[in-house]
Amino acid sequence: MCTVLRTWLNGSRSGALRSQPRKGIGLLVVLAVLAGTSIWPQSVVSKQQQIQTHLQSAQHAILSSDFVSAEREFQAVVTLDPSNLDARGNAGVMRYFQGDWAGAAEQFRKVLEMQPKTWKVQAYLGMCEQHLGRPAQAQQLLGEALSHLQKGPFATQAGLELAEILYQTGDLDGVVDVVRILLPSNTTNVDVLYTAARTYADLANRSRDALLLVAPDSARTHQLMAEMLINRGNSRAAMSEYRKALEIDPKLRGVHYELGEAILEDSREAEPLQAAEKEFQAALAENPADGNAEYRLGTICSLRKNYRTAIEHYSRALQLQPHDAYAHQALGAAWIRLGEPKKALEPLVTATHLNPLYSTAHYQLGMVYRQLGRETDCRRELDTFKKLEESRKQIDQVYVQTRGEFPESKLTGVDAPNDNK
Repeated sequence: MCTVLRTWLNGSRSGALRSQPRKGIGLLVVLAVLAGTSIWPQSVVSKQQQIQTHLQSAQHAILSSDFVSAEREFQAVVTLDPSNLDARGNAGVMRYFQGDWAGAAEQFRKVLEMQPKTWKVQAYLGMCEQHLGRPAQAQQLLGEALSHLQKGPFATQAGLELAEILYQTGDLDGVVDVVRILLPSNTTNVDVLYTAARTYADLANRSRDALLLVAPDSARTHQLMAEMLINRGNSRAAMSEYRKALEIDPKLRGVHYELGEAILEDSREAEPLQAAEKEFQAALAENPADGNAEYRLGTICSLRKNYRTAIEHYSRALQLQPHDAYAHQALGAAWIRLGEPKKALEPLVTATHLNPLYSTAHYQLGMVYRQLGRETDCRRELDTFKKLEESRKQIDQVYVQTRGEFPESKLTGVDAPNDNK
């Protein structure tokens, strides 16, 4: 038997279809020619030849984006062989590309009647149902099919359609489930990233509103308000909220560390450093396995230029959190300050591997390479640093334009012990 055109099974179309389908597709068409005809009656041979002719014509029509003619050729194959699921499915896909949702759905249903759990056909039918104004049916069909689809543009398209249906019904947990399926293979897909950002933001807002409703003056409410203020760059007001939280519940876990962070964000003068140090020590007393607090004690020692003691704190932080790129970078920076570039090399290399987007680590690694006479490696790291800094500045400009403000650290650049954590 011949291998028919499998657009509906193996083809790909990128992006989520909304109101009109895109007119460009990439297809790999393999039309196998019968090796011989002696075993077939003449009437069967003639029928097979007609099918092959129609499939070839469909191929040429698709390559010309003539979906109307292609659909007509597939329908001719179905007329000759009503059990040919490939041709029937392809006829449905051609109607789908033309925006004939009802006609496409009819073909897809017939395929599923003859061969249930043909997941790509089911996903196509689900998207047709959505376009036809039947979201409940679309949700069921897409929800069953999504986890069975091969990762790629079509699975992404189907997942985004399902996510939109769930979002419109307020099922944010359902959208999160879809995002978890799509995101690992779509880390640069703007539609998937937008869907994830919108959903998680809505979940955060929903939880915040619920907390404010049930406990408007609780310690957790003040902690949450402080975190929101930190994100807006208002560290002074955040410190006040953290202290209110501790007044209400002195044993509230995590607040001492966050208060210390807010103090560092607000000022790095001697007196605030002492206050921040006290909070980080309290955080460690509360939780001796708090690698972040240990790391920040190293930050304070570095700001005081007490690099030997800073190295001790960074080393303990890495014992607790060995995959912390920022602690590796800070350890390398401390060794640089002590004039030990060879000892700085390993932690800085590790930092860039753990976080390839960490520009400060790339810059400092480049400087270490220069001191060690490795000029080619130095240029590579400095080029990476420049590219990352340009990208960061573009992101900063977007935040400035959309939010009107963007919190900047008071100690930035390569001299900062760490301003990215």
